[in-house]
Amino acid sequence: MKRSYVFPSVYEESFVDYAKVAENFIDGVKIVNFNQHDYLIGNMALNQGNAPHKLLNSSASELDYQLLALTSLIMATQGTDNKLVITAGFPFVTYPVYKKGARDFFLGKHLVSLDTRTFGGSGVETVSVNVDSIDVITEISGCIKAIREGQIAEKQNFFIGSLGFGSFELALSTQTGIVQRTAHSEKGINFAVNILENEIQKQYYINLLTEQQIERAFQRGYFVINRRKVDVTEMRKRALTSYFNEVISPGMRKKFLNEDFVKANKLYLVGGGAMYQELVDLFRQEFQEILDVIVYPDPYLCASEGYCLNSISLAQSVNNQELMDGTTYVGIDIGNSNTVVTVHTNSK
Repeated sequence: MKRSYVFPSVYEESFVDYAKVAENFIDGVKIVNFNQHDYLIGNMALNQGNAPHKLLNSSASELDYQLLALTSLIMATQGTDNKLVITAGFPFVTYPVYKKGARDFFLGKHLVSLDTRTFGGSGVETVSVNVDSIDVITEISGCIKAIREGQIAEKQNFFIGSLGFGSFELALSTQTGIVQRTAHSEKGINFAVNILENEIQKQYYINLLTEQQIERAFQRGYFVINRRKVDVTEMRKRALTSYFNEVISPGMRKKFLNEDFVKANKLYLVGGGAMYQELVDLFRQEFQEILDVIVYPDPYLCASEGYCLNSISLAQSVNNQELMDGTTYVGIDIGNSNTVVTVHTNSK
């Protein structure tokens, strides 16, 4: 059985005791007594906090990564005592520096204290989570694994563009692996969000919103300012066009040679940025004569699904192709916008 969980990658320190304010754990995460502080996570931080936030492209040594990772582990347990086999990932640009720290953080036993009253529980409960194995790979490798070994089962060569909030990843994937010359990271969707923020501040005071709050307004296409909806869809389209012209197109021209287009005729778009039709249309306009541009189904799930498949492969290599009962195989994608946890269990 496989299932994915999604929550916003934000947190905020809390000094308030909450009664039931959420319907379930995912919407009511409050971690307590973590380094002697209490924190609201995800939707709980967005709904109850004042300034929910996260650092951009953080490492496992930083508080935001640790809180989001521990929340992900609790979601992965699904209330069981199963051992966990985990795969997580980073963009090309941070992977060499961050991979060891992530392995060290995840591996072993974790005790996490939760205030369950936020979603109707009786009080503080301590959850024990045991990570039996951990692998850390590049984000683009996870996405390629999902495309090749998941529901699409792609057999041909293809280009891939991963449109995240913090980074844009691109590469050419062949049946024998990534063409390393083409692997590259550029600025993410936050480039376009910053353009929109600068533009709207010329007309409105937006109350010192955090970067994550501004990004949510960017996603939905409007701000609420002075109790009025301010539509920013046209402004967003201009910002995304500037982002494509200034960052994405030059990056792809720099890394992809004419000969590469002989090897592949498909471009897969993954990541949350592939949800913006305006951006997808720009890719199709640029490559209409040479590439079939394909948006991965639920593109924001792609990396996590690939990480989960990697966890299964990791376990099969150790257990002679057999998945073990009592073990849960997990992909954790701690993104700058959302965190996605994909879980596979072999238990009936």
